[in-house]
Amino acid sequence: MTGWVKLWTLLLALAMPALANAHSRSESYSSWRVQDQKLIGVVQVDALRATQLITDPAQTQDLQGLLAGQVLTTVSAKQGRLDCHRDLVRPLNAAIGQLRSEIILTCPRALAQVPATLTIGVFGAVSFSHVHYARVLAPNGQVSETVLSQGHRTVLVGGPAKIQPSSLFDFMRLGLIHVLSGPDHLAFLLALTLLAGRPLLAIGAATGFTLGHSLTLALVTIGALQPAYSAIEALIGFTVVFAAGEALAARYGASRRLSLIGAGAILLIPLTATVLKLGPPPWPVFVGAALFAACAPGSGLSGSRRMAPVLAAAFGLIHGAGFAGPLLELDLPQNRLLPAILGFNIGVEAAQLLALAGFALFGLLLARTSPRIRSGAFIAATTVLSGLGVYWFVSRSLGLN
Repeated sequence: MTGWVKLWTLLLALAMPALANAHSRSESYSSWRVQDQKLIGVVQVDALRATQLITDPAQTQDLQGLLAGQVLTTVSAKQGRLDCHRDLVRPLNAAIGQLRSEIILTCPRALAQVPATLTIGVFGAVSFSHVHYARVLAPNGQVSETVLSQGHRTVLVGGPAKIQPSSLFDFMRLGLIHVLSGPDHLAFLLALTLLAGRPLLAIGAATGFTLGHSLTLALVTIGALQPAYSAIEALIGFTVVFAAGEALAARYGASRRLSLIGAGAILLIPLTATVLKLGPPPWPVFVGAALFAACAPGSGLSGSRRMAPVLAAAFGLIHGAGFAGPLLELDLPQNRLLPAILGFNIGVEAAQLLALAGFALFGLLLARTSPRIRSGAFIAATTVLSGLGVYWFVSRSLGLN
């Protein structure tokens, strides 16, 4: 490896924790209902996401207060030119690892007759890529879901007109945004593309990934599977580092011993966390990942590439459970699950195709360069992907990110 490639790779590797922190998935949820002139909402977010709001180390013990303050300053409503009065913002009890705040807004007139424009800007100032999923129960009993992002932070609530439930297109948009705003999923697709190497194998890998994530997306959404979401998020990080490692093996070869070393390194993580008292590590996650790593083919070269579609299908099962998160939070009724799953999955596929097309275009441009540049770019990419995957796997497993 030439000196400039070593330097580039080292700089990227050092920057990986910052990249992971800056661009990890940023999401929040809210549900809203109308009572005459009152608009009652509950905003929910992962507790770790609320750490973005910390400006003073002393605030780390009051994440509930930080979320309540964020809701107080970024959530508002108007009926025409008249502001709705903010009556209450208070923290609510939530599941472990989650934070919830309730807000009550009182508008000048009954919301059933005069609609209000609700603005939800939570986390927009600290995360440009933040996505908010809002579920609104209208006065007439209709339920609609809206995806809010930078530049689109408002939703219409109330009014005498019948509000149509979210359409197939709405769920397609939700799926598209969910993947494109999630660097972990995109990182896995890139690692998978590097592993496949050839267009035909890349198509096979993409097909395997689609089959895998479609199955678990449907099963989790309908309630047939109920995985631990924190474990799924951690294992998504593992899929990134494993696919990147297999890509390196496919190009340069790897011995069986390397798989066993990797498995041992994985088991050292919870042991170290226990000694340092970082909290009780989720042993099933680490043991499962270690067993998978130990049983990896380790054949390198063509063997690793031939396994790309199978690996993609297996890891697609994990990513599909992660994809189901937004649909679960929207708490959809049974009669709307099928269009929601179908539309969301189409959106996921569209995002996947866009990402793969972008990777292919970059690959065509890179093919016009010298072999030394192509080799350096491959090593740098797999190094960064491996580092990001390790960071996500460890930090999410131990509840550090």
